[in-house]
Amino acid sequence: MDKEFEKNWRFTRDLACENSFMLPEYSDEAWETVDVPHDWAIKGPFDEKNDAEITIIDVAGGREWKMVHPGRTGGLPHVGKGFYRKKFCLSGIKGKHFRIEFDGVMSRAKVYCNGAFVTNRPNGYSSFCADVTRFVKEGENVLAVSAENLPGASRWYPGAGIYRHVRLVEEGETHVEMWGVRVSTKENTLSLRVKIANPSGKAVPLVLSVLDGSGRRVAEKTVQVLDEVRESFTLENVKKWSTEEPNLYTLVTKLKESRKETLFGFRDMVFDPHDGFFLNGKKMKFQGVCLHHDLGIIGAAVDRDVTKHRLEQLKSIGCNAIRTSHNPPDPELLDLCDQMGFLVICEAYDEWKLPKCPNGVHLYFDEWGERDLKDMIRRDANHPCVMMWSIGNEIDEQYTPDGPVMTERLCAVCHGEDPTRPVTAGLNNGDDSITGGLFDGVDVKGFNYKPYIYSLYHHTFPDAPMYASESASTISSRGEYSDYLFEEMVKKPDLQIDSFDLCNSPGATIPEHEFKGQDENPFVMGEFVWTGFDYLGEPTPYREEWPVRSSFYGIFDLCGIPKDRAFLYKSRWTKEKVLHLMPHWNWEGHAFVPVQCYTNYKTVELFVNGKSMGAKTRNVKKILGYSRLVWAHVPYEKGEIRVKALDEKGNVLEEAFIRTAGEPSAVKLEAERTGKTVFVTASIVDAEGNLCPDAADTVSFESNGKILACDGGNASSTEVFHTPFCKAFHGKCASFIRSSGPCTVKATVKREGKVITSELTIS
Repeated sequence: MDKEFEKNWRFTRDLACENSFMLPEYSDEAWETVDVPHDWAIKGPFDEKNDAEITIIDVAGGREWKMVHPGRTGGLPHVGKGFYRKKFCLSGIKGKHFRIEFDGVMSRAKVYCNGAFVTNRPNGYSSFCADVTRFVKEGENVLAVSAENLPGASRWYPGAGIYRHVRLVEEGETHVEMWGVRVSTKENTLSLRVKIANPSGKAVPLVLSVLDGSGRRVAEKTVQVLDEVRESFTLENVKKWSTEEPNLYTLVTKLKESRKETLFGFRDMVFDPHDGFFLNGKKMKFQGVCLHHDLGIIGAAVDRDVTKHRLEQLKSIGCNAIRTSHNPPDPELLDLCDQMGFLVICEAYDEWKLPKCPNGVHLYFDEWGERDLKDMIRRDANHPCVMMWSIGNEIDEQYTPDGPVMTERLCAVCHGEDPTRPVTAGLNNGDDSITGGLFDGVDVKGFNYKPYIYSLYHHTFPDAPMYASESASTISSRGEYSDYLFEEMVKKPDLQIDSFDLCNSPGATIPEHEFKGQDENPFVMGEFVWTGFDYLGEPTPYREEWPVRSSFYGIFDLCGIPKDRAFLYKSRWTKEKVLHLMPHWNWEGHAFVPVQCYTNYKTVELFVNGKSMGAKTRNVKKILGYSRLVWAHVPYEKGEIRVKALDEKGNVLEEAFIRTAGEPSAVKLEAERTGKTVFVTASIVDAEGNLCPDAADTVSFESNGKILACDGGNASSTEVFHTPFCKAFHGKCASFIRSSGPCTVKATVKREGKVITSELTIS
């Protein structure tokens, strides 16, 4: 990555420059200086008028009414235009080729070089390049980029601007084309194709080398190539890529003075309609999550450390697969999934020609749809983590006569670009998916929230491989509880959702319904939970209320703190023993309180201040018996609740407890480092170290590193993220700090005339 090229760009939102900002002589001295990747909207401020969607709903009798949905895309100022300029110097340009590679610009990008228009790309998720060879000159050059987000163009927060990486690539006239290397593997054989740009018209030598994970050369050959070459290698003692052991190899292509490295892996996948999914001959289940592209309080601008930390968190609960809902991902995500061992479904679209949003992709689907799909596959096909291509999510054409034709066309594009992987889609209407042709058209059937029809569909279509492309859609606020367990879809005055994980969005389920559907139908290949992390926008069920600016769907909250549900999935997805007790035990004025325990122990006994409330045994025949044990009406007494995991003889295997918290008296700091980024969680606790569940004090952070963002994970907060302070939410908040060396963090809370501080140093 050319980090220097990404530094010191000029940026403005001033529309007065629109007709002249691309000219080399234009003065940008008054513009802001930024580094890319850059998200112009993430610093806010939040406002209910920012892209407030108006939905017209038909009512019986021909009447209509409007619903204003102020938080659908997060309430951040991403709508409008932004302008970027970058000056760069070149020398010795004769006989060379120059291109600017964009991993993504949100959105409707237009690119100029030295005042001349070079290219455009409307889809903000698509990678593309600007060939500037004809436009550059010796000495100083000016690159100019405009981006525009239309109102009503997204169902969630899209980010804004040059939010993914940018590279200046300088090569000889004869060079390997962008995405010109394609590799595929089967058993121990590597097949490859290399396309080159070669204006000489004469064959040139191309050196192909294969390196193993330690960098040792295991194969090499030199071939003569005019424009394209296809070769294969058969290797000995191949180490396969898997989710447990993500072994990678490197293909090195040398063409004259240029050298390119392509990472790949050997793995074999089988999607069996009767026995499920097999990786390298071993049956496994997708323990997956859906992920939107934003990074929570960091925003949409890509950040390798933050992305990796999120994957580490998912790995810790047993997650092994990602669905990139509902658009092509950042390439760095796939690099990390290759390295860390995640399977990936790369998804292309949330809509085709029929709109879900007034100004969505459908506006340019006829012109750009197939090209966007082809470019995603050409860019990502070498990643061993990628197992399927998805042509869409809940596409409205599944209800129309045009659906089968469009499905066949897009599937043909995928198979033509990559015959080695199956095509899938997320289908949300069972009957119409069959009659409409999407079900028949795709190779592997993805169902959104249909655990109750797996058996029926398998009986009717026994040769159709299937999995849950979206599951659960359970909603919760971290640390939020009431004294009523079965909340259903109740809107609360504080704009929150209970964390007992018994509430889901319409048409969806709680986790255990999916568990039951998977267990009773072993041919189903697994699930992708909606979602791994809370994300900006789509604050169901609060569609008309404000302020609510982020979703409640995540297993982790917006700043990465685990919710109770993280332990539910960990108890099912890992062999690590889990004994997670909830809720807090500060309930003065309440007679009875529901208590839950997420566990993979067989039997657990609950105690209140030493008095047994009875033992519960897991029973998969009951929906709430999979990994959840419930005591629905526990008498409240100030003090302690404790659970003990028991073996068959009544011996205690493990204990967990929660105590009534007193007044806040300390801040507990915990930290993790990923690369140059430190992730700090601050918990407000009493004198004995018990979390104060109602604490909402402002926590101020100081550090010798750069504080990137902080937040409490409260979906109804309109505090901006980039300040060094935030309010705790249910006693916790988090801060993201960039530090290349030892990092010292200090957290301070001022409460009722007292100053509470805590300090931590992370190496």
